[in-house]
Amino acid sequence: MPKIVDHEQRRLELAEALWRVIADAGPDAVSIRSVAAEAGLSTGALRHYFQTREELLVFAMRLAEARIADRVRARTAAQAPGETMVERVAGLAEQLLPLDETRMAEYRAWEAAGRLGEHDTDREHRWHEQRRFYRRLVAALAGAPVEDPDRAHPDARVEEWSEHLHTYVDGLALQLAVTPSVVGPDGVRARLRAFLGRVEAALARTGA
Repeated sequence: MPKIVDHEQRRLELAEALWRVIADAGPDAVSIRSVAAEAGLSTGALRHYFQTREELLVFAMRLAEARIADRVRARTAAQAPGETMVERVAGLAEQLLPLDETRMAEYRAWEAAGRLGEHDTDREHRWHEQRRFYRRLVAALAGAPVEDPDRAHPDARVEEWSEHLHTYVDGLALQLAVTPSVVGPDGVRARLRAFLGRVEAALARTGA
């Protein structure tokens, strides 16, 4: 009887093998051959699921996005009643930061996929998805709920701070990836909360 293969599970295993290659040797080490070897497969077997290196990177990036979304939902559900709004927002924002081995591997996969150029057709969509996320976070700090996350917030200050937070979190992620010995996870968590505290205070002073 032929062996039954769970194709979706195999694709997930290949994506995780890709993340291990990136974690061990960096994005430039990714190839059909290196990922196949890491997964314990032949290159021919891997090509049954992904024809090119670019397809593999795009899939891994999309899987990373799905996992981030799962963590955000889980963190939202787990919020304690006594948490401050800054702590709640920080707990959500840090799901996009490479604060541990899993999230660092996801970030590296994301970084590698960012070099795909025309092979990556979802770049603008991902940017807008992130901006919607940060818009919700800043609106929560301002006490001004978002009615339509696809549109600019009616309060221009919420929109401005959403842009600042988007840029700030991206910068923290890059520092963690490039200089982890200088900017460690604990330091980044503290910086994020300090920044969010300043955002909340600024919005309160201006009456947002």
